Amino acid sequence: MAGKSASSSQLPSSSHRLPTVSATEALQKLRAAPSKTISTGLPRLDALLSKAPRSLDIAEVQGLKPGHVVDVYGPPGSGKTTFCLQAAVSSLRKGYHVVWIDCGSPLVFDRLKMLLRRSPVCEYTTKELEEQASRFHYYMITDLAHLVTLFTHPASDLADVNTALIVIDSISTVFDIAYSQFYDQQSKKQSEIAKWAANRKYAVMGDLISKLKRLATVNDLVVLMTQQTRLRIRSGAGALLLPTLSSIEWDHGVSTQLVLFRDFPPHPMTQPDPELAERWRRLRYAGLIKINGVSAEENGRFETVVPFTIEMHGLSQLPTPRSEVTVPVLSSPVRIGKRRFEEIADSEDEALPSDDEYNYGDVDFEDGLFNLTKAP
Repeated sequence: MAGKSASSSQLPSSSHRLPTVSATEALQKLRAAPSKTISTGLPRLDALLSKAPRSLDIAEVQGLKPGHVVDVYGPPGSGKTTFCLQAAVSSLRKGYHVVWIDCGSPLVFDRLKMLLRRSPVCEYTTKELEEQASRFHYYMITDLAHLVTLFTHPASDLADVNTALIVIDSISTVFDIAYSQFYDQQSKKQSEIAKWAANRKYAVMGDLISKLKRLATVNDLVVLMTQQTRLRIRSGAGALLLPTLSSIEWDHGVSTQLVLFRDFPPHPMTQPDPELAERWRRLRYAGLIKINGVSAEENGRFETVVPFTIEMHGLSQLPTPRSEVTVPVLSSPVRIGKRRFEEIADSEDEALPSDDEYNYGDVDFEDGLFNLTKAP
């Protein structure tokens, strides 16, 4: 026993403790390491999403920051999948791996190949394009249980050090399939099992978003997910587009949230260039709801949107001196307080009736419900 203690005391201190690294050396290594920041293809949006401290001078490439979970929602045809494809192409061109998980319609690989070939900066050889495509890993998951299991026990390519982006396209679809039988049953008498299963959805959402947040933080990558919208009609507030998946735990796990939608140009079409005028007719907007954990909305409105179009080479920002347009935020309005229990229903001071008395319900946004047409 004494021999063991003597031998252990003779060991140098550096053999059983971590090496000491100065702050200067750690900062130099951080600056020398290649950045995993992902460009969206829109310079204005990249600058708004970065917002890194200038003193560090690290964020040379602006865009989606690693270690964050990004949520993009919008109606069908707003450009969500193309937005993710643009981010995937940016990561592949920097030499990183990309994991794409489809929860809805299968990915059109010809579109990915087209974006890889049509680079606005340089032309790639066939060998370079094949090498970039080999770093693209594709999963097709249409079951919620399989999706949760995949992130409970991550595969090697999900937790790889060279992986910079994980895309989960149409993540709301697996939740709609798993819990669709519990929708629109407010007028029916639900059993205790049905109520428990309906409430279980939010517990699964909280567990999944915590796993995604941990995976992004530990492996220093970006988790980019898209979801559909639902339509809510409220008295005096009109129709509002809301994300399908939303809860307190979900919102806390999401670092950055964007909404994509189509709208008419904010000014009359007086462009002398016919090509530019045609691009304005295909206008889309990217609205910033939350940036790096900080809400970007004020007084029920988000003040910053970035106009863009979808071209053959990907996303293209419209040349406009003013990229910020004030539009109403797509969120729930403040509900009117109900009458207090002590008040008499026929009293003169009774408040206006709440929306619940008129049975205004949530209307799910379905494909083809609204056909977005070009501006005349």
